[in-house]
Amino acid sequence: MNESMDTRAPVTADGRTVGVAVIGAGIMGTAHAASAVADPRARVVGVASLPLDGARELANQCGAEEATDDYRHLLSRDDVDLVCIATPDNLHTEIAVAAAEAGKSFLVEKPLATSLADADKIIAAVERSGVNAMTCFNHRWIPSYAAAHEEVARGGLGTPRMAYARKNDRIFVPTHMLSWAPGTTPAWFLSSHDIDLVCWYMGEPAVEVYATAVRGVLHSRGIETPDAVQAQVRFAGGGVATFESCWTYPDTFPTMTDSFIEVVGTAGVIHLDRKADQLEVSTADRYEYPRTSIMPTIHGRQSGALAAAVSHMVDCVITGAEPLISLASSRHVTAILDAIHHSIDAGGSVPVER
Repeated sequence: MNESMDTRAPVTADGRTVGVAVIGAGIMGTAHAASAVADPRARVVGVASLPLDGARELANQCGAEEATDDYRHLLSRDDVDLVCIATPDNLHTEIAVAAAEAGKSFLVEKPLATSLADADKIIAAVERSGVNAMTCFNHRWIPSYAAAHEEVARGGLGTPRMAYARKNDRIFVPTHMLSWAPGTTPAWFLSSHDIDLVCWYMGEPAVEVYATAVRGVLHSRGIETPDAVQAQVRFAGGGVATFESCWTYPDTFPTMTDSFIEVVGTAGVIHLDRKADQLEVSTADRYEYPRTSIMPTIHGRQSGALAAAVSHMVDCVITGAEPLISLASSRHVTAILDAIHHSIDAGGSVPVER
């Protein structure tokens, strides 16, 4: 992710590469920058982050001209066409609205926002400005998940009636990887991907949620967020889905994320077990399933589903095409998650706002 930036060839209609600004220099910001570097039609022109040292380090890695602790500096640049927003879950709204108001297309990490009011602010700003915008539900670019959607769409399962999805992490994630874990929950952080996928497969809106949360392990470590959340969601056509998210697996579990989706239809069933990601490694000191589908480095280049999602947004900037994932569908994911957390607080079922 270092030397290739200097050899970018102009490929857009106006004879230049797509200028990318990356906001956030953590794990996902670094991956977004690497994904832009891997696309020969794009170049990273700037990185914004707090603290500034993170922005400087990432800008140096990807050959960006500017590193700043004020993202507004990047939004004011004429050579920025696409903004990748890779900040913590609860910090998307202000930046996304500012990007739209500056006339910049953007790709924002999931979820779109952590409240319906914030999601609506973002959508309103995009509608006023006319920019292209998409939530980075990158799992739609995992080949098996995309193939599953094609199978459902062609009627191979009949009518989808039931789904189950779990995405459970090692305890390393909330205790070491995320400094902002108290500001989110396993449902916001993990189930957002699964809810997007299951809604994609079910093809109809959710209408009601009943959810419960389990607490204790993280509380004992001074981290005020649930250990696990389980929610049952009812859809408009009568289908149901269960979403499970947990991030207190022991760190000895052989993969960082235990991920599984089942979709049951009137004429068939699909299982999507991503735990192994087709790679199993055993050495003298470890046994694990390394993750290879989302953001692997292959032959020195960022690859996988995240890179494909970033390249899709580069396509949209160049051609003006609508992104695969609409903001309306992303708002519905936020509505379901909002209902999940209201249900936890209320101790009963709650409707999903339409």
